Amino acid sequence: MSGFLVGVLIAIGVLIVAALYRVYDGPTVFDRLVAVALVSVNGVVVIVVLGFAFDRAVLFLDIALGYALLAFLLPITLGRYFEAQDAERHRHDGPGGGT
Repeated sequence: MSGFLVGVLIAIGVLIVAALYRVYDGPTVFDRLVAVALVSVNGVVVIVVLGFAFDRAVLFLDIALGYALLAFLLPITLGRYFEAQDAERHRHDGPGGGT
């Protein structure tokens, strides 16, 4: 594996760790969802880089494409679920708040 690919993998690893911190310490659920999406995108990039490192780019690109499709749907699905939960909570609280 070339030094360039190792450097790219290390840089992506640092980005994944930073995003995982945001998943752990996100102020809102939606910040956490964005961080999960970022980890998923970085995971796709890692798979592609590993494909080029092992000279099996076609196989790894197919795997990365399948993973990217799943990673695309997860934050959208969870975001809609939490948005519905938030709307339900506000509906029960009433216009004056939940005091």
